[in-house]
Amino acid sequence: MTHDRSIVAARYLLKQKQVMVVCQGGDVSFWSLEGQKTKRFSEQNATDIFDTTCLGFDEFGEKFYTGGSDGKIRIWNYNGRILQMLDAGRGTAVEITQIDALKRRIVAVGWSKYLTVFRDLQQVEGRPNLPTEWNGEKEKTEGHDDDIVCMAVTAYFPQLLASGSTDGEICIWNTSSELFVRRLDQRKRNPNYSQSKLQDNAADFAISMLKFFDKRMASSVNTHSTGANLVSCGGIGFVRFWNVHTGKLIAEFQAHTDVSSIIMEIDVHNKYLATGDVNGVVKLWDIEQYCLQSESGTIEKSLPPLLTEFTSHSDSITCIDFLEKDERMFILTSSSDCSVVLSDIHGNAYGTFGQPNQWHLDMNLSKLNDGNSEARLSKSDDRFTDDYSQQNEEDSHTIISPDLDAMSSITDEEMLTRRSNVWESTSIGVTYQEKRTNRRQRNQPSLITKKDYLLWEKTGLAPGGAYGALDTYEPPPIPDQKKNNYHDTTYIWQPNNAGDGNRRRPLPTMIGENLKSAFDERSIFPKYILDYEAKQKQLFESGVQQPTINLVSTGGNNANSQQLARPTGDAVVKFKRQSSSSTLLSDTKAQ
Repeated sequence: MTHDRSIVAARYLLKQKQVMVVCQGGDVSFWSLEGQKTKRFSEQNATDIFDTTCLGFDEFGEKFYTGGSDGKIRIWNYNGRILQMLDAGRGTAVEITQIDALKRRIVAVGWSKYLTVFRDLQQVEGRPNLPTEWNGEKEKTEGHDDDIVCMAVTAYFPQLLASGSTDGEICIWNTSSELFVRRLDQRKRNPNYSQSKLQDNAADFAISMLKFFDKRMASSVNTHSTGANLVSCGGIGFVRFWNVHTGKLIAEFQAHTDVSSIIMEIDVHNKYLATGDVNGVVKLWDIEQYCLQSESGTIEKSLPPLLTEFTSHSDSITCIDFLEKDERMFILTSSSDCSVVLSDIHGNAYGTFGQPNQWHLDMNLSKLNDGNSEARLSKSDDRFTDDYSQQNEEDSHTIISPDLDAMSSITDEEMLTRRSNVWESTSIGVTYQEKRTNRRQRNQPSLITKKDYLLWEKTGLAPGGAYGALDTYEPPPIPDQKKNNYHDTTYIWQPNNAGDGNRRRPLPTMIGENLKSAFDERSIFPKYILDYEAKQKQLFESGVQQPTINLVSTGGNNANSQQLARPTGDAVVKFKRQSSSSTLLSDTKAQ
């Protein structure tokens, strides 16, 4: 099973290239076309009690809508976040059967005789939004006489909306002006019937689904075609083809017999029509050339060519979708038996979403099934077939009997709390277990109990084991590092000089005293630069002679005058070396 509840809808998302599945319990899951689950989230909390009834998409493919039995429409993004919640039932619990997106509007049907519309969603985002009336229904003379259960919208101009009710009536609306266009009621239930007769044949007239032929609608605008461009299905398995421009019934036929209702889907090329009934039977019809032109006043009763018929589910079909990949057409079907199956155009099933083993879309299932049928027909020996069937029955009894014995011993409380092992039933878990079992065993190291290894220190022999072949030797002596002769000035800060009161930082040596020119200035700089530098030096030396004489005369008594008239450059350094220790200390602090 794909989910633990009945499947509401299963659609293929062309942008995400994934299959989206929504179940009745509100769980939304995404799958790859090979059957691998990629994402899952739920819209219901532990306190919520309602059923999800329908699924819709916006016109840009960026959001999707889910409708519930509580009358709420939830707007989602594909990351699992609810962006907005719309109250379609105005506080009451109503059953929403279908949601469609128009330009800046959302239309919902299912519980009323009128279309429920939500307008200007961007202006009220984050606040509760109440529905408004459809403009064409302001005059109650137009519209439906019974509950609307389905609708369809065209993708080409002029945009039309078709709505179908439980009494078999179809109304056509203009989506731009929201005005009533025409009514299709040739197969409508007669309202003059008695009440008992109305209840007996109510399901015979109900319309379950409507679909427009968009390709034919685009061509009929220019050519004024009289062929069918709208198809409806519903009660007792009938499919009807209509022309919305003339309002006439073109053809009708009974696709399924002995059923109360059916659903349908057409592909984007308007070539195939798929129908499904409550028994799990799916039929594929070729309608590419069906009802392209209508006869004069007659209703076509013949059936279109039936391509295939197959049964992939054990319960009623809830949704059918066509998807195309690598120029190949596939059919996606969901059912009330909690499963979603992917099949080819011939009805051969690739697999059920949620099974342990994935499948490959490159396989040609039609040839594979033909080979299996020929192999089964080649077994002509009756004795062999009897023995083979008897052996299979015995094997099945031996396999099933322990499970039945174990199930009989489980109490009701244990049955309610018992859960299936999801790890063993998922493809990721099965693949991981296979890798674990087929992995090469790694031998762990063990203790060595040999006598030679244990007594190698006494015998002097090399020990065995992993390191027995390695040679050992004494490391070579490391030579003493040569100490460089440099002037160590850290003696002032040693602990043995801690008692000195006048611990001073050593005077830095001037780089200019020991630096010797490694080049000839006269060969590098021009003459006018050298003359200019000599002139500036001469002016500087003549300017500092007078402050130097004044400093010598005053001595070390006036420290403030020394700070104000202190020279810079090489003359300052020579003067500091000739001064007293007090003068040096004051000069150092001032610097």
